[in-house]
Amino acid sequence: MPQAKPAFPRSHRVSLVAAGLLAAAVCPWPAWAAPESAKVVIGLLLPPEEAEAASLRAGVVLAVEQANLAPTSSVTLVVRGRIGQWGADAVEAARMVLDDGARGLIAPPNGAATHLALQVAGRTAVPVISLCADSSVSQTGVPWMVRIAPTTIEEVRFLLSGLIPDHSDPPQWVALVPDGRAGREVSRDLNRAASSAQRKLKRVCEVSSTLTNLESVTAQVLKEQPKGVLVWLDPVPAGRLTRSLREAGFAGKLAGPSRCNSPAFLAASAQASEGFLVPSIVSDEPGETRLLSFQTAFRQRYGIEADLTAAEGYDAAKLLMHLLGKYDSQSLPRAFPLDFSLPGASGDLSFDAEGNRKIALRMLIARRGSFVAFEPERK
Repeated sequence: MPQAKPAFPRSHRVSLVAAGLLAAAVCPWPAWAAPESAKVVIGLLLPPEEAEAASLRAGVVLAVEQANLAPTSSVTLVVRGRIGQWGADAVEAARMVLDDGARGLIAPPNGAATHLALQVAGRTAVPVISLCADSSVSQTGVPWMVRIAPTTIEEVRFLLSGLIPDHSDPPQWVALVPDGRAGREVSRDLNRAASSAQRKLKRVCEVSSTLTNLESVTAQVLKEQPKGVLVWLDPVPAGRLTRSLREAGFAGKLAGPSRCNSPAFLAASAQASEGFLVPSIVSDEPGETRLLSFQTAFRQRYGIEADLTAAEGYDAAKLLMHLLGKYDSQSLPRAFPLDFSLPGASGDLSFDAEGNRKIALRMLIARRGSFVAFEPERK
């Protein structure tokens, strides 16, 4: 196990501060304040362009608020992230550790932001709890990190194994992924998942982050005449693509990542969501009770329904606060890999030696505006 490395030297601090001053945009989410006597500071890296920023922030804030109800607990949450030149989010992650005193970081589903947080963690030895599903996250060599979300490879392998029973058939599924770096990461994981499931994808199409090529992507899918489409996008664009495909006459299967189990996806897809399939973490009866309790508390706090990202953000904060309350700064890095299981809203939190969450998956299907359990047909 690598030993914890010292914080950035003064020269690095100066360069980071200078870079921060050069960045043009100001973070629209100021730090959520707690009493000055706070004993624990945690940081949430949240770029303003993060698709699920509101849900993630709400889940983390709720966990911190609940923790601060205990008379012996005092936790401060610092939220940073900005749009700017490459590396601006790394500056904000470093500022949370060096200037704000954060003893641990939560990184969003965005892969680029998570990698920047891990760069800071590699130098400062602060733990990172990530929501990113990219396989590359656990291949960075930073030992003091864990991933709350299931990996893309796990989810796609599960879906393809259940939805394509005969792997000897010619490829009949198309995948839709984001454009740019995010899409390249997803495409790599999709193909690895298909290979490990002894399946093969017919085609992978990139979708513009602004959905300006929605019509052309829909036309490409229809031209391929697939039996099914993996809509591997954030909830809102996934919903809009689902609606576009159904309105254009596509009648095959549609499936997406677990984060599409959200009110945002259902609203964007409207009635076209009917039959849409997603994987979900298997939870026992106590786990279902915890999830219901979280959903009730979230609804009472914000007046809206919680999605999976909110639950995972809540769990990330709970796990990080548990670690910071149990270990001091010197011994915390040596606590990884974690060897315990913690009950969470999204299910039990236990991890392997690489920081990946240990999970079993089940299939859910959209029926009349909500996701319910589904058992796929097997031939």
